Amino acid sequence: MSVKHTLLALLYQRPMHGYELGKQLALTVSAEWDVKPGQIASTLARLKDANLVDYEVVPTDDAPDRKVYALTDEGLEELRTWYLSPEVRDYRLGDAFYVKLVLSLTGGPVPPEQVLMVQRRELYQQLHEVTELHRKADAQTELPWVLLLDSAIMHLEADLRWIEMCEARLPELKRFTPPKPEPKARGRPRRKVPQPEDQSAN
Repeated sequence: MSVKHTLLALLYQRPMHGYELGKQLALTVSAEWDVKPGQIASTLARLKDANLVDYEVVPTDDAPDRKVYALTDEGLEELRTWYLSPEVRDYRLGDAFYVKLVLSLTGGPVPPEQVLMVQRRELYQQLHEVTELHRKADAQTELPWVLLLDSAIMHLEADLRWIEMCEARLPELKRFTPPKPEPKARGRPRRKVPQPEDQSAN
C-alpha cells in the first residue's frame, strides 16, 4: 500500500501534524496495516521535498512546536492522479507457495502431499481468524472493513479449493519434469581460417 498517497488523501480532508495523521490513519483504514511513526515522519519529509505538502509550525503550551501539514496544488494533482489510476491486484502468479510446490514435485526433502497439507492447515487457520473478525464487525459503522473481510474470505476459500484441485491431480503433477537447459558449448569458439583468394582469374 502507498503510505505517500494515503497521507495525501488524509491531508486533503484537513491539515494535520504527524502524530495526528498516524491516529487518523488507524481510525480510517481498519485493515491490518501497521505504519510506524518514523515511516510517517520520513514520508512527510519526502513529500515536503517534492513540494507535494507544506507545513506551518504551530506553537503549543504543553509540548514541542508541531509541524501542521497541508496539501499544495501539486499534492492535490498527485492525489487526483492516484485516485484515477486503476490498481492491478496480485493474483499470485508465481507466488512463494507455487514455487515451493513445484520444487517439491521435482525432487525435494519434503513430499508435495505434506507441502499441500501444511498450506491447507494454514489457510484454514487464516479463514477462521478472518471469519471471526467478520463476525465481530459492525456493518452499520464499519462497512468498508466488512467488505474487505468479505474479499479476504473469498480469496482464502478460492485458495483452499485450488489446494483440493492440486491434491486431486497429484498423480499427474508428479509426472511433471521440467525441461533441461541446453548445454553451453565449452572452450573458445573456433577461429575462422582465412581462405586464400581465388587466383584462377589471373
